[in-house]
Amino acid sequence: MFKLAGALLTNPALLKRAAGMPSASAAVKGAARLAGGGGSELISAAIPGSLLTAGLSTITTGNPLAGLAIGAADLGLSVGSAKAIQKYAPNLAGKYSGVVSAKNLEKYKGSSTIPQDVLTKTFEPSIAQHSAMLAGSIAAPLILEPMFMGQPEQSSQYVTQAQQLGQQETLNNMYMPYTANGTMYQVQGLPQRVV
Repeated sequence: MFKLAGALLTNPALLKRAAGMPSASAAVKGAARLAGGGGSELISAAIPGSLLTAGLSTITTGNPLAGLAIGAADLGLSVGSAKAIQKYAPNLAGKYSGVVSAKNLEKYKGSSTIPQDVLTKTFEPSIAQHSAMLAGSIAAPLILEPMFMGQPEQSSQYVTQAQQLGQQETLNNMYMPYTANGTMYQVQGLPQRVV
């Protein structure tokens, strides 16, 4: 599983070739679809936010498993919404840009054109995709944290009344030996009640 995740983040072309094999599993094919079209870069961009969300949710809820679940939900929401922007609004999606390494730049210095195969293509998420990832990081804790938080004690008039009656009974029993018959008051000057 970790090898698959490493291939997803570092080499999506290799993953795409593996998914094209007849014996490829459904997980490999799904991972190749997710990594394609800048998906691996979107995952890399969403990981820091999901780790932060997982850590803060662990502190807030006091439950590490809840933190992991919320972090995973954050990663899924962030990447899913960024990929949805890429699919349904391609004009708002990020673009690939070609970067020439210093070595290749020196090699083709006198040339008027640089061949496409020496360019290192990287995907840069757009502002809309970054905003979608931020929204995923905000939405995941807002939706899931209440499920993991402890429930507050229910307070009602009956509970309050029962507590007050219990306190009054305790006070009555506490002063029992020092009160006059039929009253809640101490008889002045007498250390104990008189029959």
